Amino acid sequence: MKLRTLLVGAVASLLLTACGGGSTPKDVTNSFVQALADGKCDDAKGMAVETALETVQGSIDAGCTSYKTEIVSTDCTESGETANCTCVEKRDGMDMTFKYDLKKVDGAWKVSNYQKDFGMEM
Repeated sequence: MKLRTLLVGAVASLLLTACGGGSTPKDVTNSFVQALADGKCDDAKGMAVETALETVQGSIDAGCTSYKTEIVSTDCTESGETANCTCVEKRDGMDMTFKYDLKKVDGAWKVSNYQKDFGMEM
């Protein structure tokens, strides 16, 4: 019985992590980035709300093709129920920086918006 309880707990924990229930904004950002890169837009959609959800849906409508990327670094700052993450990816030998806005929804971090950082501050 103890083994069964342990097994059920482990599976539940894995499902929460896989479905965007990561414990930190960094976890969710990295999972979201990797899901998009792997062409698993339905998984990314489960980690998104608001504008990010619309953007992922646009990717799905366009065919959601996979691409190669390597996450170089992800830095996040939290402020209560929101967080901002900067993720540097290496695609085709070039470093690309993306900004991610996250918010807590029902206790889980979700990506609410993301965009490429063109390095132009106004």
